[in-house]
Amino acid sequence: MHRVLLLLSLVSACSEDRRPGASQDLTPPMLTAATQQDLAKELDAANGRGTWGEVKRRWQGQTLTWKVTRQASLCLRADECFVAAFPVQRPAKRGWLPQLSFAPGQFAILEAACGGKPTCEITIEGLLEKLEVSSEMPTNLRFNNVRIVTQTASR
Repeated sequence: MHRVLLLLSLVSACSEDRRPGASQDLTPPMLTAATQQDLAKELDAANGRGTWGEVKRRWQGQTLTWKVTRQASLCLRADECFVAAFPVQRPAKRGWLPQLSFAPGQFAILEAACGGKPTCEITIEGLLEKLEVSSEMPTNLRFNNVRIVTQTASR
C-alpha cells in the first residue's frame, strides 16, 4: 500500500509545475513579447525545467495578435477553423494548429480576404482561451473572439 501511495505521489509531482510559488493563481501581467515565436521559446525553456504550468498561466487569457496561415482545407466553417501558427516547412519544427472561434461577422471577413486561395496569410487578434502544454502531448491552442486584423491576405 505504501508503494502505491509513493508511486501516486511521484506521478503527481512529475505532472505539475515544480517551481516554488508556481501554484499561485494570479492574473498574469500583459505580455510584452507575445508572438508565437516568443511562446515557442518559452515552451522550449519550460521543457528543460518542467515549468509548463507557469507558461500556461502567463499566456492563457492574453489577447494576442499573430500572423498565421489559413489553409482552406483546415478552415471550412466558422465553428471548425484551424490555422498554421508557423510557416509550413519540412521537417516541421512546430506542429501547432490553433483553433479559431470568431467574433460575429469575422469569418465572412476571413473568407473575403482569402477568397478561393488554398492558403493565405492573415493577421488575427483574439483571446488565447485554451493553452494545453506538456512533455507528453502536442501543444493545443484555441483563440476566442477572433477578429481579422488584415483586410486583405497575402499568399
